[in-house]
Amino acid sequence: MATMVWRSCLLSLALEYVCGFSCPETHFRDVGSARQPWTLCWPALQYGGCEDRRQGVPARVPGTVLASMLESNFSNLDPYLAMNLQQLPDIHQVGASYYTVRYRTRLPSASCGHLFRSLHLRAASYATRVWVDGAERGSVTGMFRRLKMAVPTEAFDLEIETSPPPHFGVNVSGQGGDHQLAKDGPLAQFALGWDWIQATPDRNTGLWDKVELVSSSTPRIEDLYVRTALQPGEGQDDAVLAVEAREAPCGLKWRVRHHSDLSLDAEGLLAAPGCPGSSATLRSARFWWPWQLGEPHMYEVEILSDVGNRTVLRQLFGIRHSEVYYEPRTKGPAFRMNGRRIFLAGVNWITTDQMLRFSTDAERYESEVRLMRMAGANVIRVWGGGIAERPEFYQACDRLGMLVYQEFWMTGDNNGEQAGSFSWPLDHQVFLDNVEDTVLLLRGHPSLFWWGGGNELWPSEGSPPIDISRAERRFVEVLDGSRPYIQTSSLLQQMQSYDPKNVTAALSVDDGPYGSQVPGEFFERNPYLRYQFYPNRTGLQPFPLSINPELGGPNFPTFAGLRRFIRTQEVPGRLGHPVPAEFAWHNFEAFVVNVSTTSGPGSLVDPIYDLWPGSAGSAMDQKTYADRASVVQYVQYRSLFEGYLRHQWSWYAGLLLWKGQSPWPSLRGFLYDWHLEKNSAHEGMGAALRHLDHVLVSLQPCVTGAAQLYRVNREVKEVSETEVVVTFFSLPRGEMLTTKLFHASSLEPEGVALLGQLTWPRREGALLLRMHHNGNVLEHLLSDPCNGDALLPGMDYRNLAPTPTRLEVVQGGTEANITNAGAWTALLVHPRLWSGTSEILPVWWSVDYFNLLPGESKRLVWSSPPGHVTLSGFNVPEPDELL
Repeated sequence: MATMVWRSCLLSLALEYVCGFSCPETHFRDVGSARQPWTLCWPALQYGGCEDRRQGVPARVPGTVLASMLESNFSNLDPYLAMNLQQLPDIHQVGASYYTVRYRTRLPSASCGHLFRSLHLRAASYATRVWVDGAERGSVTGMFRRLKMAVPTEAFDLEIETSPPPHFGVNVSGQGGDHQLAKDGPLAQFALGWDWIQATPDRNTGLWDKVELVSSSTPRIEDLYVRTALQPGEGQDDAVLAVEAREAPCGLKWRVRHHSDLSLDAEGLLAAPGCPGSSATLRSARFWWPWQLGEPHMYEVEILSDVGNRTVLRQLFGIRHSEVYYEPRTKGPAFRMNGRRIFLAGVNWITTDQMLRFSTDAERYESEVRLMRMAGANVIRVWGGGIAERPEFYQACDRLGMLVYQEFWMTGDNNGEQAGSFSWPLDHQVFLDNVEDTVLLLRGHPSLFWWGGGNELWPSEGSPPIDISRAERRFVEVLDGSRPYIQTSSLLQQMQSYDPKNVTAALSVDDGPYGSQVPGEFFERNPYLRYQFYPNRTGLQPFPLSINPELGGPNFPTFAGLRRFIRTQEVPGRLGHPVPAEFAWHNFEAFVVNVSTTSGPGSLVDPIYDLWPGSAGSAMDQKTYADRASVVQYVQYRSLFEGYLRHQWSWYAGLLLWKGQSPWPSLRGFLYDWHLEKNSAHEGMGAALRHLDHVLVSLQPCVTGAAQLYRVNREVKEVSETEVVVTFFSLPRGEMLTTKLFHASSLEPEGVALLGQLTWPRREGALLLRMHHNGNVLEHLLSDPCNGDALLPGMDYRNLAPTPTRLEVVQGGTEANITNAGAWTALLVHPRLWSGTSEILPVWWSVDYFNLLPGESKRLVWSSPPGHVTLSGFNVPEPDELL
C-alpha cells in the first residue's frame, strides 16, 4: 500500500448551526449596534468618567473608537475629504486616555431554554477587558486574538473597555512614522502612517470586529477542522478524511456530502481533546481549484449529535494541496496547487478601510475580491503591515477561487532591517498568542495558499526573532499542516545570504521598482532592478528573481473619482513640482520616468506633460490631467504584466503588484478607488491577464526595427492552432493603416511562442492596434516601441490633441448600445451608472475602458440594478453635473 501523506483539508466558507422547527440547537446572535443599542463612555474623569451609566454617546459596534466618534462627536465630517483627517485629534497629541473607552449594553435573556451561553469577541484592539454585571470576567491583548467566555443565560449588563497600544508613536514620516508602534506587535503597522496613507488618529483602538452571543443546548464545538490524507497526484483522488475540533463534547459524529448533492460521501467520529475520532475515505475527491485552473469545488461537513442524529453544525470546506518548491528554470521559488504549477499574477492588499468599518461586511469583501479577479489576479498578498484578514474576506476568496498569501504583522521598515529593532515586539508571548489564534481562525479556508512571517525581514536568523519564527513554523505545521510557511517576502538585496533553493526562507531577494518606466523596460529581465549594483555582484548582470512580491508604479483615479475627495482645482506641476497640499496629503506620486541606464538621477521625463502636443510647461485643468493619466497608466500596467508573461517559466514564476487597493482615497497604489470605481490601470492589468490564451506585443527587444508578437498559454491544456489578425488604425481619425495575418500553431500548457515580427506604420504618435484572436478583439494604445528618437518609445502622444467626440446612448433595462457619432476615435470610454443623482458603485460592466472608431457601436450589459448610463473617457466630455 502506498504511503499516505497527511494534509489538511481546508474548511469553511460559512458556519451554520441548524435549527429545528421550534428552537435552534445553537443560536448565534450578532449583538452589534445595528441590532442592539450600545453606548460609549470615557473612564478618564477629564472626559466625563463612566460612573454614571446614563453618561455616554451612541457607539458603533463593531467599530473603532474613531468610527463611533465620527457618528457622534464629529457628525457630518467626512474624514477622507480634502484634509479633514487633520481635524481629528491624533493620539500622540491628546494621549491614550482620549481613546480609552468603555462600550456598554444590556443583553436580554437567552431564548428556548438553552443551558449554555457564551460571549464571543472576534477581535478588539489593543488591550481589552470585559465586565459582566460589574464583575471583571476576562481580558485579551493584541489586535487579532479572539476572546470567549461563559455568560449568564439571564439578562445582564455588559461593559467592554478597550485601550490603545502603549507605544502609539508619532507620524513623523512614512513607513511607520517613528516606528514605535512595532514594539506592540500584533497590530496593523500602517496605522502610524506610510507613504500611501496618513496615520490613523486612534491607531485602530476599539471593538473593530464582530461581537456575538452564542446559546445552545450542548457545549459548543470550537475550531472545527478537517484533515485529509492524499496520495499525491493530479485530478480526482481518494482522500482519507479525519475531522477534529479544538473543543467539543465526546460522542459526536461527522459526515461529508457534496455541497450540491444530498448523497452521503463519508462519515466518522469527531475527534476532540480526550475524545478519539475515526477517519473515512472520500472516493474520487473533487479538488478546490483557483479560478485559473478549474472550479473552486466545495464539500459540506455536518456534525451530528450522539442522541437522535440531529445536525448541530454545518460547515463548507474544500480539498486542495498547496506546496512551494524550487523551480530550476527560474532559479527560485515557485508554487503548485494540487500538483499543477501556477504562474502567480497577483496584487498586494492592505484592507478595506483605514478605520476598519467593513470588517464584517461580506458584500464589500465580495466586491473587492471580484474586482481583483476581473483584473486577472489569481493571488492576493495580505501584506504584513496590515491585518489578519477577516473570515468574510476569506469566504469571498473561497467562493471566487482566489488564492491568498497571508503575512503575520512584521515589516522590515519597523522591525530592524531598515529601522526599529530586530527584537521587537517587546512581548513575544502576546504576539505568538495572536499568531496561534489567527492560524486556528483561518486555517479552514481553501483559498489560504501560504503563510508568511512578514514583509522584507532580514537576516533570516534574527528577523523575526528566532523564538517567534520557530513558533510560527510549529503552529503552521501542527495546527494547520496543509500549506507552506515562508519566513519573509524579500531579503532586500542581501544576495550574499540568499539561497534560492531554501524556498521557505524567503520568497525573493529583492522587490520593486515602484515608479513609471519606459514600457519596453518591463520586457527586460528584472525591470529597472537590473541597473542596481549589489554587494556581491559587479556590472549590470541579470540575477534570478523568480517571484517579485512588490512592483508597480503611480496611479490616478478618474476625474469623477478625484472630485469625490479633492476640493482644490489645482494640479501637480511637471515632475511633481509643485504638488498642491491636498494632493500631497493624499500621497500623490508623480508619473516620472528615469530614462537613464543607471540608477542615478539621469534624464527625467514627465509623461503627463512631456509627451503631448503643446508646451510642456503650459497649465492644464484636472480633467486634462486625469485623462492623460488614464492613457499613461493603462500602457504602464499592461506593459508590466505582459512583460512578465512574455517570460513566464523562463525568467519568472510570478509577480505581485504593489498594490491593488488602498484603504483610503490615496493617490498611489490602487486599481480601483475607495468608492470601488475602477481606473484605467485596472483595465491595463486585465487586458494582459483576462484571457488565458493571450496574444501580446513584446516591446523589447526590437529586431531589425520591429516589435515581436507572442502567444502565451496559461491554460491547463494545449490550445489549438489559430490565426491572429493585427490591424493598425490612425489616431485620432481612426483610419485603417495596415493589416497583417499571423499563423499561430498549437501551443502546450504554460507555453510561450513567437508568432512573428510586427512592423509599425510610419506615423508619428500613438496608434490603435486591434488583434483578432479566437473570437476575441484585443486592443492596445501604443506608439512605435522601436522608435529610438522618441522620448519614451511606445508612449508618444503628440498626435492626441484635444479632439472631443460625441457618443450616443440608447438604453433599455440593463443593456445599452453605445455609438460614436463624432468624427474622432473615442478612447478609453468608461461607462458610469446613476440612480437619480447618486452614482452606483461598483458596476459589473460587460466591457469597460473600450475604444470606438467613428461610426462604430458597442453593446454594453451590466448586472447591477437598472439605472441611467453616462459616459466618460480620454476625449469624452464629462456629464454637466460633474463639471
